[in-house]
Amino acid sequence: MSEVAIRIASEADAAILSELERRSPLQLGDAALVIDRGDDYFAAARLMANATVLLAEVDGEPAGVLAGAVHPACLDGRPRNMLYIHHARIPPEFQRHGLGRALAAKAHEIAREQGYDSAYWYIAKNNARSQGFARNAANRWSFGPILADLPARPTGVPAPAFRPATPADAGHIVEILNAAHSGEEMFLPYTEDSLRERLERAPAQYGWPNLWLGEGAVVGAWPTGDYIRTILIGPDGTRHESREASVLDYGCLPGYEDELAALLCALCSWAYERGYQSVSIFTSRGSRLRDVVLPLAEEATEFDFWTPAIPEPAGAAERGLYVDPIYF
Repeated sequence: MSEVAIRIASEADAAILSELERRSPLQLGDAALVIDRGDDYFAAARLMANATVLLAEVDGEPAGVLAGAVHPACLDGRPRNMLYIHHARIPPEFQRHGLGRALAAKAHEIAREQGYDSAYWYIAKNNARSQGFARNAANRWSFGPILADLPARPTGVPAPAFRPATPADAGHIVEILNAAHSGEEMFLPYTEDSLRERLERAPAQYGWPNLWLGEGAVVGAWPTGDYIRTILIGPDGTRHESREASVLDYGCLPGYEDELAALLCALCSWAYERGYQSVSIFTSRGSRLRDVVLPLAEEATEFDFWTPAIPEPAGAAERGLYVDPIYF
């Protein structure tokens, strides 16, 4: 009988974890999506306040990886601690042996020690394997987040006056972000302290200079493509590699929607100059800024959303659903 061991991974395991993920592509319909985190597997995890990465080994051989993070959010007007389960990857030769459930059980065990109200997850509608795993789970919402891909190219839209943010701007940025997203499910209003903590976790990757601040709008982008690339393999074996920037924070005060749109267009030009193919940003049905974001998108993909221990709040679709892209 094989011996299965699950342990918390460390930076020393980075190369092993990246290789496991490369060997475990996501199946999206007839295509496969490979996510390559390169030499720095933990780059995205450093942006999270409280991430745990688990490594499964079978007879001493690396066989699977799963990550989780407990973080605060707000649902139905109430503060909650939510467990985000992500980056579950098991190579084909180790699938159908219960490793996924064993890894998830360990993640829940660790999270219970910290205290949480519900796990949650996002699943692409054409990800048949993960959809099958979640099919019998309770509380799939009637709507999910929309991932909008903005093409990285010069837009011809004049860039508004903006500058990199500084810690002295914390109060104004908090005002903008809260005005843009308060009331959306899963959005926890910022305080100056929580914004500073977010921007000082890994400042070399995502810090104050990453936020472009206008008069009444702000956009904060992480150069994801410097750390992660994606490879889409078509049914005929063709490979399409891409790198992107990810909008991690954005918003505007009422009346500054045009400035926000212009900032996003400026970001698309910036991404083009870096050799990226796209800029990703989240919105949803009901979100106040959806009609600013979606007209700029070349492609928009809706995901299913589950909170197994918490039902969808009444009126959520009218208020919108907020995604913190750090936890995606």
